[in-house]
Amino acid sequence: MPIVKKREERLHTINSRLNRWGNRPATTDELARLCAVAESTIKQDIAYLKEVHYAPIAYSRKPNGYYYTEPFNLAASITFTEKDLTALHAAVATLNQYQHLHLFDGLRGTVDKIDKAVRFRTSPSDDFGRHILFESVPFVKGSTYVELFLQAIHAQRVVTFAHQRFDTEITKTHRLFPYVIKEHRNRWYVVGWQLDYGEIRVFGLDRIIDGTLQITDDTYDAPPFDGNLYFHKALGVAAYDTPPEDVVLSFTRQQGLIFRAQPFYPFQEEDVLVDSEHELRVTLSIIVNKELVYELARLGNSVKVISPQPLADDLIEFHRQALDQYL
Repeated sequence: MPIVKKREERLHTINSRLNRWGNRPATTDELARLCAVAESTIKQDIAYLKEVHYAPIAYSRKPNGYYYTEPFNLAASITFTEKDLTALHAAVATLNQYQHLHLFDGLRGTVDKIDKAVRFRTSPSDDFGRHILFESVPFVKGSTYVELFLQAIHAQRVVTFAHQRFDTEITKTHRLFPYVIKEHRNRWYVVGWQLDYGEIRVFGLDRIIDGTLQITDDTYDAPPFDGNLYFHKALGVAAYDTPPEDVVLSFTRQQGLIFRAQPFYPFQEEDVLVDSEHELRVTLSIIVNKELVYELARLGNSVKVISPQPLADDLIEFHRQALDQYL
């Protein structure tokens, strides 16, 4: 798509002209002749210089031309390939999924500028957005607390809040030294040291009672915490006090191919025990929790737990309870 390079050349030509000749305005016709394009194209280029590069361009009615209101040097332009443009479209669309988070307020203008620049560099027929469909990220009220918790984490301050779990009507007030914020399945959680219990606890932000979250002036000498290491061996978000186990799973051939392409848990090639035309058998070092049971249940009869037996029993009970609803 050579129009990108030609457009960049025009922008430099326009910039060079407006920086010369004692700031004498350049008419649209003059710029069109310099760039060998139509006047409508020049107007688009002028708009691009103003909106994306913030060029200080003004228009004079005498003699009906453009000029710089102050000295301006156009930064070195980047020539994008079609692959670059496609990747940028996807990146902008992804960022826009999280535009409801106050945390990203400062990025909205930047994302909008990138979006405009990419759209300007492509022709109307190259509307990649029509061909990229994302799962929508629903708004959950807990996301409004993300920024406050990050402020507390940065300042190393204790927070207090009232919280109500899904499985109870009881509301409890907690004092927490927050470690990290984690997102899982479109819900936000805070992981921290609960001062009254003396242990790591996890709280869903959407269950915090409105108006109760407070950042105190108190700090606390909590045990060190590495979020990446803590959650590395588990699915989901929860407080874990058990070590990982060796879980052996047998997938059907088709599900095995899917698992290889998009594993729900990372594995190495040396973890593969059997890879035949009928079965993919792997061993995973993972913490056994409810989230793992739910993931395996989702796969139905395309996976079988070989070991450990307690995990197999949990999965059997899960399926049995589901079946009982239809009997």
